Amino acid sequence: ARAARPVDTDVVVIGAGAAGLAAARSLRRAGRRVIVLEARTRIGGRAYTDRTALGAPFDRGAHWLHSAEVNPFLAEARRLGRRTWVSGEDGIAIYRQGRPLTDGDERLERAIAQLERRAGLRGLLGQDFPLSAAAGDEMQQAAAAFAAFTMATDSNRLSAQDYGALAGGEDQVVEGGYGRLLADLYAEVPVRTGQTVRRIDWRQRDRVTISGEFGALEARRVVITIPPPVLAAGAVAFDPPLPPQRQAALAALEGGRFVKVGLRLDGATPQAPEFAFDLDAALGGRTSALYLERRSPVATVIFSGSHARDLSAAGAQALTDAARQVLATVLGAQAPRRVQATTVADWSADPLARGAYTVAR
Repeated sequence: ARAARPVDTDVVVIGAGAAGLAAARSLRRAGRRVIVLEARTRIGGRAYTDRTALGAPFDRGAHWLHSAEVNPFLAEARRLGRRTWVSGEDGIAIYRQGRPLTDGDERLERAIAQLERRAGLRGLLGQDFPLSAAAGDEMQQAAAAFAAFTMATDSNRLSAQDYGALAGGEDQVVEGGYGRLLADLYAEVPVRTGQTVRRIDWRQRDRVTISGEFGALEARRVVITIPPPVLAAGAVAFDPPLPPQRQAALAALEGGRFVKVGLRLDGATPQAPEFAFDLDAALGGRTSALYLERRSPVATVIFSGSHARDLSAAGAQALTDAARQVLATVLGAQAPRRVQATTVADWSADPLARGAYTVAR
């Protein structure tokens, strides 16, 4: 029997975001030789805690540990000695015409439950549909808008089946930031940063050739964790091309719009609600959220879906002006004067991301 030609490594992992780093660590612990290639100059992907733009930690991407009961990063955070706390316990305020509704959060919670029941009944037919199609009264329409907001799209585009498959549970926030947690958690994993992959040759049965400006590497296997919209755009050439059904699957996943504007205030806001939403804006297709973290002077305004797309097209100033207006609605007309610094995180404008996360139509 002829011995197999040597390769540079057992596995090449493309992408040093959460998925790529986790894959690389698992493979290394299993005794495999692994090379991780990352196009950015840092690890973490869209989990990135910026500590300079606002003079305080600001998660430009992933922020909340969703579904904390089953989220493995919660145990990892505690293993590293990081404090975590439940998000949302400090109040959720629903505003209308510039004033908070006294029972707004309770009405919205009931509307969400009603919407989910209606969507579940319609879903028994076995066909997918936009979540907005299941909404009845005004509060259910608002509930659909808020649900789509969290999934980076609009309610008339959100797949009801995909929404129904979303894991529930509480959200938690980690001390120091989500991106910082990942950076520390996977510090042991060696990563070659600034290495953009342009081509993957998988014609040979016993090896894969990965190439770019860095040259070429041969491996027995490759793990690709590049965001689907980036792959669908042809950022990496495959030889032979990917099977048609795989290409169709990639094309069916679009990059969701979820733009975050960070505002550094002159101090924390312990008396304000943790989250605030404007009902009229949501019903008008301009859903946004204000997040005020009690332990930090940073306020985060989030825009989603087509509203975020339109604001982004108008430029960074339009985004910051809109964020200041949201801040004024909740904290008063004088609140924008408290803003000392701003920063915008728009992953849709990043060619290495093309969206905050993928959305199923």
